[in-house]
Amino acid sequence: MTELDRAAEIAHRHYGLEGRVRPLPGESDRNFRLSTAGGRYVVKLHAPGTDPAELDLQDAALLHLAGRADPPPAPRVVPAADGRCSVTVSWPGGPRIARVLTWMDGRPWAEVEPTGELLRDLGRRVAGVDLALRDFTHPAMRRELLWNLTSAPQVAELAPLVADDLRPLVREAFDRYGEHVAPRLAALPHQVVHNDANELNILVDDSGVAGLIDFGDVVWSPRVCGAAVAGAYAMQGHDDPLRAVLPLVSGYDEVTPLLPAELEVLFDLMRTRLAMSVCLSAYRHRQDPGNDYLLVSQGGVARALRRLAGTSPDLAHFLLRDAVGFEANPLARAVRQHFESGAARPVPVLEPRSDAAPTRHGEESDKGVRLGCDLHAGEAATVRCPLPAVVRASGRDSYVLLEHRTDGGVPFWTLYRHVDAASINPGDELAPGDRLGTVTGSHLNLRLLTHLAGVDVGLASHAEADLWTSVSIDPNLLLGRPDGGAARPRKDAPALRARRRATFSGALGLAYREPLHIVRGEGAYLYDASGRPYLDLVNNVCHVGHAHPRVVGAAHRQAARLNTNTRYLHESVVEYARRLGELLPDPLRVCFFVNSGSEANDLALRLAMAHTGAEDVLVLDHAYHGHLTSQIALSPYKFDRRGGRGRPRTTHVCELPDPYRGRLRAGRDDDLGRRYAASVAERIAALAARGRRPAAYFAESLQSCGGQIVYPDGYLREAFEHVRRAGGVCVADEVQVGLGRVGRHFWGFELQGVVPDIVTLGKPLGNGHPLAAVVTTPEVARSFETGMEYFNTFGGNPVSAEAGLAVLDVIRDERLQARARDRGNRLLRGLRRLRERHPLIGDVRGEGLFIGVELSLDGRAPATAPAAAVKEAVKARGVLISTDGPDDNVLKIKPPLVLAEADCDLFLDALDETLTSAFI
Repeated sequence: MTELDRAAEIAHRHYGLEGRVRPLPGESDRNFRLSTAGGRYVVKLHAPGTDPAELDLQDAALLHLAGRADPPPAPRVVPAADGRCSVTVSWPGGPRIARVLTWMDGRPWAEVEPTGELLRDLGRRVAGVDLALRDFTHPAMRRELLWNLTSAPQVAELAPLVADDLRPLVREAFDRYGEHVAPRLAALPHQVVHNDANELNILVDDSGVAGLIDFGDVVWSPRVCGAAVAGAYAMQGHDDPLRAVLPLVSGYDEVTPLLPAELEVLFDLMRTRLAMSVCLSAYRHRQDPGNDYLLVSQGGVARALRRLAGTSPDLAHFLLRDAVGFEANPLARAVRQHFESGAARPVPVLEPRSDAAPTRHGEESDKGVRLGCDLHAGEAATVRCPLPAVVRASGRDSYVLLEHRTDGGVPFWTLYRHVDAASINPGDELAPGDRLGTVTGSHLNLRLLTHLAGVDVGLASHAEADLWTSVSIDPNLLLGRPDGGAARPRKDAPALRARRRATFSGALGLAYREPLHIVRGEGAYLYDASGRPYLDLVNNVCHVGHAHPRVVGAAHRQAARLNTNTRYLHESVVEYARRLGELLPDPLRVCFFVNSGSEANDLALRLAMAHTGAEDVLVLDHAYHGHLTSQIALSPYKFDRRGGRGRPRTTHVCELPDPYRGRLRAGRDDDLGRRYAASVAERIAALAARGRRPAAYFAESLQSCGGQIVYPDGYLREAFEHVRRAGGVCVADEVQVGLGRVGRHFWGFELQGVVPDIVTLGKPLGNGHPLAAVVTTPEVARSFETGMEYFNTFGGNPVSAEAGLAVLDVIRDERLQARARDRGNRLLRGLRRLRERHPLIGDVRGEGLFIGVELSLDGRAPATAPAAAVKEAVKARGVLISTDGPDDNVLKIKPPLVLAEADCDLFLDALDETLTSAFI
C-alpha cells in the first residue's frame, strides 16, 4: 500500500472522509491534501516522537480562534468520528498521530509580488491572529521551543555552523540581542503568538492576505515577536528590507497598537529571527543533508541579512516609530522643550547679525525637503558658539559639529557648514559666545540635530520628511527669529492617507474607495490636488456655497478685530439672536449658541429634562442626533448597529413613518400620518403603565440618516399632540434640513404645519464655521434657570455670530430658498424620468434640495451593493454623492443651495450613464 493509499484509508476510517489524496511538503511530518465532494482538507501525520501536548496546544489554539465572534481566517480542526481532535494510527516506521484540518485556498506568499498594500494587509492579518489569541492559555504554551525568539541565546551557539561570510552578521545580531533586547523583554506584554508567518505559511488570494496556516510553532512569547517574525520573512526579496516592511508594521499597529517599548526592540528582533533561521537551517541540514525542505527560505533570508548590514539600529527604530505615527526620535520633544521653555538661552550665532531673512527649514524642491537653514552673512562674518558645548568635529569639509545637553542630560547637536574653523579641536569645551570661525562665502548653513544620524542628510525625500524633520529640527528654535519659522512640507494623497491612518482613530472613515485629496472649494464645487472639479451634492454644511466671499470676509474682519465670549456685551451675537427669532414662528425666541449639532441636541435634552422633570425620550427608528454620549443614546442609527450597545433604558423607539418600505405604504394604505403616529401613543401608554412620562420627543423634521424620509402628511402634528398631552416637549432637529433647504418653507417642520417647543440648528448656520444653536420658548428657557450657570466658551463668539449673520444675508439677498425649491423640482422631475427607464430606482423623494433616491431590487429589497457601485461610478464622472439609510441603499442628495441648472443636468446625465452601463 502506498503512502497515498494509507492516508486515504486513515481519513476514511477515522474521519469519514473519502476523496482524492495528493502529497504536500513537510519538514518531518507527512502531509496530504484530501479533496472530497464536500470540501478539501489537510491530513497531517506527525513524526514519531511528537509530543501530544504540543499537538493539543495547536488544536486548542485553532479552536479558540474559531470560537471568536469575528474569527480570523485560519484552518479549522476537523474532529474524528469519536469526537477527538487527533487519533494515533499505524504507519511505516512506527505509529503516528493523525489530525485533519480544513483546507484554505490561496497562493503562498512566496509566489506573489508583495505590494505595500499587501504587506499592510499581512500586518493586519498577523495582528488579528495575535489579538484573538491574547486571552488564550494552555498548559503547553511555555514549552521549550528553539524557534521562540527568546531562545536566541541557545541558537547563537550554532553560529559556527553558518557560512563564513554570514557568520559576522549572525553574531552581530545575537550580540545586539543580548545587549539591547534581552534586558527589555520581561517588561513587554506577553501572550501566545502564531510565531511562524513565513512565506509558505501565508496564503494570498485576489482580495489580499487570505490567512495564516501552520500553527505548529505557537508559543508564549513577547507579543511583539509575532510582528517581528512576519517582518523578518517579509524582508526577503527587497533591496531595502527595512523600509520594505514598514507597511507591514503599520498594518499590524492598526489592529494591535505597538507600544513604544515594543518598537524599541522590533528591528533587532526581526534581525535576530533572520539570524536564528540561518543557524537552525544550517544545523538541521547538517543532521539531515538529504532534506532540501530544510533549506527553504534560506537564500532569501541570507540576502536580507546581508542587505541589513550597516543599518543603524537607532535609525531603524526611528523608521518604525514614524511608520505607526509616533514622532520618529522620542528624544526630539525634550530638545524642543529645552528651547521653548526658556531653559536654553542661546547667544547669536552670527556676528554681525544679518537683517536678511534666512531660508526656511523644511522648504521643498523637486529633489526633496531641505533640512536646516542658510543664514546670509557678510564677508568673513564671525560664527560663535550659541550654547555650552563640546566640539565633536571641526575643520573637515568646512564644517563644525558641536554637542550640547538639555538640563535633563539629553544630547543634541548643532552643525555649521561653510565655516573656516578657528583653532578648535574635537573634545574642546566651549562657552556661549566663543568663536568658532568665519563664514566662507555668502552664507552659513545651520542645522539643529537630535541624533547624529542626521549629520549627512541635508535633503530628505518627501516620503520621509516627517522622520528627518524629527532628527533635524527647526534651527529657528536656536535663532529665535520671528520671520524664520519652518515651512510645512506638503504631502500627496498616499502620504496623507498613510499619516492619517497612523494618527487618526480607525473609527474615522473616509468617503470613496479611493479617497479624494480636496484642496479647494468654490460655490457648489470641490477641487482636488490636481485641479479636477467635482460637483458636490453631499455638503449641506457649506449651505451658501464653498468659500462664499461674504461669509469669509465677515469672519475675517471680525477675527482681526475681536473674538471673545458671551460674558461680555457684543452687538454681533445679540443681533444674530434677533435675526434667528425673526425667521422662526412664535413663541420660539430664546437662543442658546453652541458649536455643533451634537452639542445643540445635547443641550435640548437638558432643557427638556429641566422643564418636565422626566428623563424618558421618544425617538424615531434609524434616527441620528449626534455623536455625544447623550445623543448616541437617542440614535438607533448608532446604538442598534455595529459597535452599538443597544437601546438605553430611557430611550423609546417609535416606528419610522417610511411611506416606501415601511409597514404602511403610500398608494396602498390610507391615513398614513395618523396611523404611523399611533406608535408614539403606544410608547407613551407603555411609559404611563409604569408610572412614567416622556421628557421629550426628538425627531428630525425630515429624517436624513434613515434614508431621506419625507413623512406622510399630518404625522408630526399627530405625534406632537400625543407628546404634549402626556406632558412632554417636542424637539425638531433641523441640523440637516433647516435654513431654506426644503424650498417651500424656511424650516422643515413647517412642511408638517407644526411649531416645536425646541428647535436645534447646526450644519448650515456658519457655512463651514463651527456654529450651532438651540432656540426655544421663554417658558422652556425659564425652567432651565435653576441657579446653575450655563456657559459655552466658544458658543456665540463674535466671529461665529458674524459668520452666521453673513449666511442669513446671503440666503436672503441671493434668494437661495427659492433657488432650492426650483433646483429641487428640476432634480426631482429628472430623477422620476430616470426611474421610468431604470428599474433599479425604486423611489424618488424629497423636498427642495433634500432628496433621496432609493435603489431597490425585486420586492423593494435594498440594493446595497449597487448603491455603493453607483456612488463610485458617479464620482468617476465628476459628481459626489453619498449613500445612507438602514441598508445604505439610498442615494443622498443635499448640495449647497447655489446649485445651478447646469449642475442639476450634469448629475442627471452622470446617473443616467451610470445606470445604463454594464457594471450595474
